[in-house]
Amino acid sequence: MKRWTALTPAVLLAAGGCLASKSDIRLLQDELRATRAQLAGGDTAILRADQSRARQIEAVSASVGRINDSVRVLAERLASFQANSAGEFDAIGKQIVTIQALLGQTTRNLQNAQAQLQALREQGAMANPAAVPPPAPGTDTTQQATGPGAATLFITARQQLQEGATAAARNNFQQLLNSSPNDDRASRAQLYIGESYAQEGNSAAADSVYLLVADKYPKSPEAATGLYRHGKMLWDANKKSEARKFLQRVVRDYPDSDEARLADTLLHERV
Repeated sequence: MKRWTALTPAVLLAAGGCLASKSDIRLLQDELRATRAQLAGGDTAILRADQSRARQIEAVSASVGRINDSVRVLAERLASFQANSAGEFDAIGKQIVTIQALLGQTTRNLQNAQAQLQALREQGAMANPAAVPPPAPGTDTTQQATGPGAATLFITARQQLQEGATAAARNNFQQLLNSSPNDDRASRAQLYIGESYAQEGNSAAADSVYLLVADKYPKSPEAATGLYRHGKMLWDANKKSEARKFLQRVVRDYPDSDEARLADTLLHERV
């Protein structure tokens, strides 16, 4: 068997038509070994290249994973920020509404205190006419000197209205309007007359007075209140097309009023 293996190169050369010497056989064997070495080296290079590419792919995959993690973290932070911001904006909006309500209440309290102070002055003047100082420029002096002044009438009527004595309150408010039509409390007195009718369940009379407030005192804060209440009555009566005209007027002519915000909410309500 070994003999046949050793003779294989010679046989191959003989098949080619020539007789190979030992040196030719060694040369052929060396070439074979060189070829095998080259093939082995090529395989090694390919293997190394494949391993290098595998490492590069692994590195890129790791980088992509880290980027995805970063994007996910950023997305979570953004969602958290948006949620917190929305909550903070909502809280700020509620605080603004609360502050506006407090300012409105403070203004009303101040007006009531001024009216009470004026009423006390008027009562003191009625008790001691000689101690009354001359009226300030622009002061309404149309009320009778012997009768109660506008402030006294207003305070008395407000208390009567709160106690449910609507007819008596309405009479005093009307007396204020008759004796002091230019008093700065006149627009509120007119509005309260409407409220007195509303307390009695006379919606038609109350509604007509609410419109009268806007007609007689268009520049007063009570004008927005009167228009809004009229529009709300129409809205509740399912006369929405007509109601929108008055509600839109409130939003347009009195944009800074509380009634404008209420009217805007009502106008954007789903029907």
